[in-house]
Amino acid sequence: MREFDQRFEDYMRGHTNETSRWMHVAGMAAAVGVAVTAVGRRRARLLWGVPAAFFGFAWSGHFVFEKNKPVGFTDPVAAFSGDLMMIYLMATGRNAELVALLERLRERDAVAGPCAADGRRPAPQAA
Repeated sequence: MREFDQRFEDYMRGHTNETSRWMHVAGMAAAVGVAVTAVGRRRARLLWGVPAAFFGFAWSGHFVFEKNKPVGFTDPVAAFSGDLMMIYLMATGRNAELVALLERLRERDAVAGPCAADGRRPAPQAA
């Protein structure tokens, strides 16, 4: 479980903007809508629209609001599991928990030094 927690913390460092997080929720809703429509109309080709619907919203959130690259470009496993957890928390009204987590991460990263957020060890301090 600790591995998931660490990956989720790393994932959340790339999702500090609330609008971007809501864009992920909207993308998941759009993707589910496309999937339901494809199944309901029995048109398998429409399923190609599922990732387009999700990533269209989610990546817009990153590029427009976060000004960063999606985590999925470097760690697809963390991105998938992180997306599901973050979207679940947002959709169930628990955004405050994510905000609290981000604040704890900011404080921890500030104490650990400038390299902590990317997993490298901080440079030694001169005495």
